[in-house]
Amino acid sequence: MKAGYLWIYRLATVWMPETRFFGVKAWLLRRCGASIGRNVRICSSVCFLGTGRLVIGDDVWIGPQGLFATSGAAAITIGSHVDIAPRVTIETGSHTIDPDGEHIGGAGYSASVTVGSGSWIGACAVILPGVSLAEKTLVAAGAVVTRDVSERGGACLVAGVPATCKKIYTPQGEGR
Repeated sequence: MKAGYLWIYRLATVWMPETRFFGVKAWLLRRCGASIGRNVRICSSVCFLGTGRLVIGDDVWIGPQGLFATSGAAAITIGSHVDIAPRVTIETGSHTIDPDGEHIGGAGYSASVTVGSGSWIGACAVILPGVSLAEKTLVAAGAVVTRDVSERGGACLVAGVPATCKKIYTPQGEGR
């Protein structure tokens, strides 16, 4: 995304009501270089950082105070029909661990994040670099997702730190 335009986006949205002017916010993000689908509703306090790619599908809700940070060539891709609760963090950049270096946080790296269509991410969840969530993944509030969540014959509920699959919801509506 374009850093200068992101600055304008933040400047403009700070004055907008939290849950109004969704079309204007989407238009501004498109000017920043993001790909934004139809009926995308982003609260005004959501913070977008970095120059990586941002792709958001149709019919997406992003709640207040989220942080979406792209770095390098990495992308954040959010499918259609996704609900993201307040204070969710999605990061595409981190550091390797280097116990022999001057800083334990060694060389930086970037890895894309994908959120599958139909997913629901609970409040205060964290999605770390390189993670892919399958379609209709449920991420519990406060979970820290460090690994991919794959299709397992139904929608998977992940919870915990680090997050693991706790329950699978089958297409017939039964949990196991």
